[in-house]
Amino acid sequence: MRMTKNTAGLLIALILFTSFAPVEAAKKKKPKPPQPIEIVADQMYFSDKTGELFAKGNVVITQDKTRILAEIIRGNDKETQVWVDGSARFVEPQTNLTGMKIRYNYGSQFGFMRDVQGKCGHDFISGEKVHFEEGKVTAYAATTTACPAKGTPDYRVTARKLVIWPGDRMIAYDAKIWIKNFVLYSTPRYSRSLKDDETEFPSFGYDSIDGFWIKQRLNYAISDRITAYTDLAYYTKAGFKPDFGIVDQEDDYSIGLITGHFKDGDSRRVRKEPELQFNWYQKPIGKTNWIYYVTSSYGKWRDDFKTSCHQDYVLYFPRNPIFLDKKKTWRWNNGFGFEMIRDSYNDSSQSITRFNTSLTKQITPWLMAWVGYNYTSNNASVFSYNSVNVANELVRGIYIRLNNKTAISFANSYDMLRNQTYENYITLYQNLHCWNSRLEYRTVKKEWRWDIVVIRF
Repeated sequence: MRMTKNTAGLLIALILFTSFAPVEAAKKKKPKPPQPIEIVADQMYFSDKTGELFAKGNVVITQDKTRILAEIIRGNDKETQVWVDGSARFVEPQTNLTGMKIRYNYGSQFGFMRDVQGKCGHDFISGEKVHFEEGKVTAYAATTTACPAKGTPDYRVTARKLVIWPGDRMIAYDAKIWIKNFVLYSTPRYSRSLKDDETEFPSFGYDSIDGFWIKQRLNYAISDRITAYTDLAYYTKAGFKPDFGIVDQEDDYSIGLITGHFKDGDSRRVRKEPELQFNWYQKPIGKTNWIYYVTSSYGKWRDDFKTSCHQDYVLYFPRNPIFLDKKKTWRWNNGFGFEMIRDSYNDSSQSITRFNTSLTKQITPWLMAWVGYNYTSNNASVFSYNSVNVANELVRGIYIRLNNKTAISFANSYDMLRNQTYENYITLYQNLHCWNSRLEYRTVKKEWRWDIVVIRF
């Protein structure tokens, strides 16, 4: 790979940024001092001398964002403990668990309960015993699934031990991945990010370019933060196109090294050999409604015609939705950002400005319409992979829910520079219990696309 002075400078900047920023972010946060508890109940008894407490009838114990609900609660303030011998609920912003024989120390913010069922984030969990502490839930002899079906779920993960950081990630030890009553595969340590729609279950589909395909992600937790993975993908026309990677996922950022074959939404491919990626997660800008995130990557890219040392740096500022009426039927979204791309193949350098805005109207519970505008400056690219199709794009569409399981949408992408339609999209959505099927037809390119994936409720 050829490296210019500018390229070397950017690489050094990337290394410095990914070295110092994570170190700063990784500094241990000072533990919060224990917050006082508040008890509300129909009847209550407390002894200043012994510290014993007793509450009965619609009991709610609140400590900051943590609540315990039960009919009868006992405790001791001197030992900073409460307990319930019967049924109780443990509630936090992304956790709602029901179980028996809860024990909770509000001084250390650690507790446990038995015979547990409930939700962590979007996933249902159950376990013979659950430990909970600030920011983490650990379940033993556990099951987790996003499928709300009664009886045997369509898919699930069972584990000897399941550790969940709600809204962040999970690790399952001695895990089995099930589809109904069939074990798809087993692994000693399975991990999954909870920040996106990543799934441990296979997906299937078809498109006019690659034919039928099947994809399966396999994850292995090297540590609480570091995960190795492989994305296995087979296409009847394109063949076997896997990719591999290792990712360190921290609270504020992630760093990953990836290699393999990658495909964008228009079936354009590139091989990364390898690529270093850094992502600084979304963060609010002060007390405003604006957010920012940063991504950067550096690696060797190859397609059928060329090889290049490819660099990509993105700074983007999305805004929280603006609701234009009290019923929140009108939603206005905005965002803007900057991107810099460098390629050694032709010593090219691109400075790109992006602007996106959209207005959505929920007309009725079954009908939604939208219109939007997307602008991208300096749209030239060495690689077609992940490039913007239309630099000045007007988008509009409607979404019609036909019944509880079926919906259809019609969307149009209009090229405002060429004054012509770039593409029309007709999409049929079908709920298949805990899976979702999507069939799309692109009228200009005359392409069909179909996939079936797990629904994450």
